[in-house]
This record gives sequence, C-alpha cells and structure tokens, in this order.
Amino acid sequence: MKTLPHRIVGTGLFALDVIVRSDGLTAQPTLGGTAGNVLWILGALGWKATPVGTLGDDTAAQTIHGEFERVGADTRFMLRSTDQSTPVIFQHQLETTGGTSGPTHRFTFTCPACGSRRRPQWDDDSSFADVQSNLPPASVFFLDRPTRLGVALAEHYARNDAIVVFEPSAIGDDAGLFARAVRCARIVKYADDRIADLAHFDLQPETVEIQTRGADGLRFRAPSLDSRWIGLGAYELPYVHDTAGAGDWCTAGLIFDLFSQPVVPQRLVDYNALAQALAFGQALSTLNCMAEGARGLLASWSPTRIVRSARELSATRMSALQSQFLPSAMRVSEPRLDALADDVSQWFTSTASRADSIHCCPAS
Repeated sequence: MKTLPHRIVGTGLFALDVIVRSDGLTAQPTLGGTAGNVLWILGALGWKATPVGTLGDDTAAQTIHGEFERVGADTRFMLRSTDQSTPVIFQHQLETTGGTSGPTHRFTFTCPACGSRRRPQWDDDSSFADVQSNLPPASVFFLDRPTRLGVALAEHYARNDAIVVFEPSAIGDDAGLFARAVRCARIVKYADDRIADLAHFDLQPETVEIQTRGADGLRFRAPSLDSRWIGLGAYELPYVHDTAGAGDWCTAGLIFDLFSQPVVPQRLVDYNALAQALAFGQALSTLNCMAEGARGLLASWSPTRIVRSARELSATRMSALQSQFLPSAMRVSEPRLDALADDVSQWFTSTASRADSIHCCPAS
C-alpha cells in the first residue's frame, strides 16, 4: 500500500522575493518569506504543503500561487483580497569576496525603481473565522510570527496532536500572543541576534528550544532531558554566495529528518535524534549558502541529490560526534564541500545571464 506523504500546514510571511544584484540587474521574482520557503522546500522534498493566509489580488500573488502549485501544494486556503497588496521583499546583494564572514545581502520592502512599499498585513484572522473545521489534518503546523490567525491555528493543531514549530523573528507588540504560541509549540527556533532568550516565557517541559548563532552554528536544549545547551558548530564553507534562506533550510531539514523515522514524539526527547536532525538541517543550509537566493540550490540540483548530499555530510559529522573525535560546538571542516562548492558556483555562473533589469512594481 502506498504511503501518503506527510503534510505541513503553515502561516506567516508569504511574499514575492526580488533579488537585486550589485550591478542593478534582478533575478526572476520568486516565492519568499520564512513560511513560504519552509513550506515550499518541504513540498519539493515530497511533503504535502498547505499554506494559509491572505495575499493581494495581483501578479505577485499569481507568482506565489504558481510556485506552490509547482510542488503540488494545497492552495485552497491562500485567499486573495483587493483590500491589500502582496508583500514584496527586495534582496539587495552585497559585494563579497567569496569568504565566509560578513553579510551577503540586505532586505527592504522599498522598490528601488519607484519607492513604493508593499509590507505584510496581519489582520486576516477574520477571513478564516469558520475555516478550522475544513483544515486538513497535519503532521506539522508551522508559524513564523505570533499573529492572531497563526496562534489560533497553532492551538488548533496542537490539540489535534500535530507538532507545532514556531520560528519567530521577534516577540512582537503582543507578548500575550507570543506566550500562547510558545506554550503550544513543541519546537521553538529563533536567532540570537533577534531574541536573546525565552527565560520570561512558559515553555513546556517537552519543548525543544533551538537558538541559531550565525557563523557560530546553533545550540539546542530540551528541558525534559536537561537544561544545558548543546552546541552544533557551523560548517567551514569554501565559498559563500548568499546566506539568504539558510535558517529556512535548517528548519525544513530538521522537520524532514525527524519524520524520516517513526515515533516522532519520542525522537523529540532523544538528544541523538535531535542532533542528527539538526545536523541534517545544517548540511542543507550550508549547501544552499553556495547558491543564489533563499531556495537557489533547488534551481541547480534535484531534490534527490540534495537530500543525498546532506545525508552524507551529516552522517560523517554524527559519526565524528559519537566517537567524540569532534567537539560538538567546534566549526566543521569537510573536504567534500570544496567539490560541491565548485559544482554549485559553476552552475550559477553559467546561468547569471537570466537576470533582467528591474521592472518597476513587480507586484502590480
């Protein structure tokens, strides 16, 4: 009997990404936003993705719908409204020398051609007041900010035994909403340059807390096991093209690996299983840093090759960790990344001519 794919339902930032290169040319606009990237990556890796949210009634929304449909996503709950515009994020690429330090880009909602700004709106909860009974069951519910809609859906899915993954970029204006999201999440992941810690919030004992630390990798802990942090250092990359989307790949990889084996709840309270899943996510993140854009790796490699390469990298790392050959928080030097970097960078060099000049207001 054929096994049905896992399903992830998610809400948060769905936007049109426009990469503006240092010479002023732009790449083809694509789906972006944290929720957009995580759901799309998992869709490309074989999951059923169900995005929930409201976009504008514009060409940017058409692009986002089209990209989700390309990976077989269920877009029934992606609504369109003439009362708002679809968010557009301009990612300005910065001059780099190919090294591993320093930023590779900056984000803005301001169009470099006309100066207009299309920022996200978070007042769409009333549009989904009666939708909960129609939402499909899911293995995972994902949210990237504590909106009224996101928190209500997180609580709904937590009650129905889904694993809630909360990846906030800020606490936001409503600490009460944030606290509710934390309380029903089984995994909370955040960056240390955005949120210092969660000491003032009521994490459940079984919640896994993950703190990303940029070039220093990440650390995690599960209070039901131990209050100590366990560090996982970052890979030493021979070449960095673009770090955009690195955290989204890590999250998608974590989810993908946790569900690659049965009995997921038990794996969330097993340090070896968590370390393995996070190492796999870090490997995916590392590979994408050698490509352009938040999901650039999938433009050059097939999902099968991506998963295989990440499995090989993470398996080698876990073997070294388990033999205590490598301290867990130490940066990882992996010779195979040199050959992989050459492969990815050659593909993007040969396809750089796909860039086009800026078209004013791509969301219109």
